[in-house]
Amino acid sequence: MIVLVVCGVLALAGVVGVAVWGGIDLRSPVVGASDPTAQHAASVSPIPVPSARVSTGLRRFVWWATVVTVTGTVSGLLMAGAGGRLVMRVLALTSPSAAGRITEAQARVGDITVNGTFAFLVFGALPGAFLSAILYVVIHRWLPRGRLGGVIFGLLLLALFATTLDPLRADNIDFDIVGPGWLAVLLFSVVVILHGMLVAAFAGWYSGRLPPPTRRTWPAYSPLLAAVVYLPLGLVLLAAAILTLIGCALIPAAPRWWTSDALIRAGRIALLALGVVSIPGVIGSVASIMTR
Repeated sequence: MIVLVVCGVLALAGVVGVAVWGGIDLRSPVVGASDPTAQHAASVSPIPVPSARVSTGLRRFVWWATVVTVTGTVSGLLMAGAGGRLVMRVLALTSPSAAGRITEAQARVGDITVNGTFAFLVFGALPGAFLSAILYVVIHRWLPRGRLGGVIFGLLLLALFATTLDPLRADNIDFDIVGPGWLAVLLFSVVVILHGMLVAAFAGWYSGRLPPPTRRTWPAYSPLLAAVVYLPLGLVLLAAAILTLIGCALIPAAPRWWTSDALIRAGRIALLALGVVSIPGVIGSVASIMTR
């Protein structure tokens, strides 16, 4: 019971976060102005020297990596984790004949334990939350501004990933055990969309409060220590850091097309195309789950 109460409080906090921060757009970092190396390089040459480029690039990377880490952790705890756990409990209650049966994840239907919830969080909720945070950071320029951007992002997660990975994968045997199917589709869809909205809302709020990385502000970047504890996140961030280092050393300046209106339009068209292409798969998965 305590686990369910905690999950309920966390999920409610996530909904409140969406309501309060949903209209805040993600801001890009202002890095380099306070960097002595960059200032000296700018006074000597309009094209930054490699050392200044690397320093500024790594500072930007650390800023974005912190936004991703904190956003993924918060959304994973509040919505993907707590919200998903509550849905599982509801489906167990609506399927009394399934009590005691073993799910695809080797859990027992009806048992809500601390260990089981922790395992679901670490191996199920957090990986998806971190990936969704990374995806949002990459494509946020292509989404509408304000609350609509969060809704669209949630719908994209539902269309592109929920029915191919989890939680609405058609070949998941759990839907043969618990139900009804229409309720499972409804509840999990709401959680996925709210998760996308929370990622957008929290990332926007947090990006406005995370200071640029300097000698005085390094304590604000302590959340990156989570990458040391959570190995999958650490490996992803390490690979991204290496690519950032190589790119900053080889490329004199970011190409203008990266922030151009043409790329934004192309990105929006690509997202629309992906959404349209995914519709048959979504319909097939939903139909499969609801007819069991």
